[in-house]
Amino acid sequence: MDSGELPTDDDKGPMLLATVHSLHTIVIVVYLIRLWSRLRPKFALTAADYTITIALVAKTVSVVLTTMAVSHGFGRHAIYIDRSGLAVLGNELFFVFIAGSLATGFARISIACLLLQVTMSRKWRIGMWSTIAAQALFMTIYCIVQLAQCQSAVSKNINIKQTQCLTPEQVSSFSYASMGISMFSDLICAIIPGFLVRILTRSLVEKILTFTLLASCLLASLLGVAKIYYTATFDFASTDGFYLMVDKFLWSRLEEAVIMIAACAPLLRVPVERALRRLGFSGFEVPTREFNIASLGSSVKDNSGWVSESQRSGGRRVSFSQAGSRGGAQDPELGRVTMENI
Repeated sequence: MDSGELPTDDDKGPMLLATVHSLHTIVIVVYLIRLWSRLRPKFALTAADYTITIALVAKTVSVVLTTMAVSHGFGRHAIYIDRSGLAVLGNELFFVFIAGSLATGFARISIACLLLQVTMSRKWRIGMWSTIAAQALFMTIYCIVQLAQCQSAVSKNINIKQTQCLTPEQVSSFSYASMGISMFSDLICAIIPGFLVRILTRSLVEKILTFTLLASCLLASLLGVAKIYYTATFDFASTDGFYLMVDKFLWSRLEEAVIMIAACAPLLRVPVERALRRLGFSGFEVPTREFNIASLGSSVKDNSGWVSESQRSGGRRVSFSQAGSRGGAQDPELGRVTMENI
């Protein structure tokens, strides 16, 4: 492009807002369904529910600030943005990043808190507590570093290179660290359900459905890969950063929404199962096993000791359900949360 040629006023703001608000609406609907399942038939809120509520508040703040940022020119080329509003725009984006970090962090903590309630295994509980500690530590460090050294975010500077709170190296380091911690958390939270679901006396279809809902957090990690790509290819020296930043910004918002939906997904197992039943999807029958049992009757003595006559004659085969109660109380690895709720 020639130095005297102006770029086309290609505004990415409307597309960004449409995507962000649509995803946020889905998040709210899924959250309300989850909350309803935890309040009926009785009040059963736990740490997992409180932490996802905090994540939703942070996500809502992020959406509101994103809307304000777009109204001040975010998504447009710098030449078309009112220079008097650049400082305000920088402040809004600064707090969007902080709110987004809190939203994803508390959503992953919520998943870990939920899994803490369904596993009694000591090694898996250590993994869950490690996930919670890693997420809490990263959120704390990120917010402290941002708030302590980002002086230009509240200044009157209007150059994107000066309103950049962190240096390019620091931004890349935080992005890679965030991706590493997030992948560690998501991997742990996806492995544990595999071991838990495997031992449940449920049909194969139910096991697949339960595992898919519990391990859906892995989708957020895949979205995080795109965020790392746009961080690595971002031109920090450009003075048109408010336009170039939109792609990375969008993928970050997608990650927030997906991880929050994943945190609520396990509590949607029952309504999803009911919907599949109504659609005629088979495979939810309770599995049965056959056992040899002896009827209570007269006993006789043989070479191995006293046995019933029915045992001596071979017994009779009967079939009965091994699923236990519908709530899953017979499943040995389940804790306080039953499979009806997960």
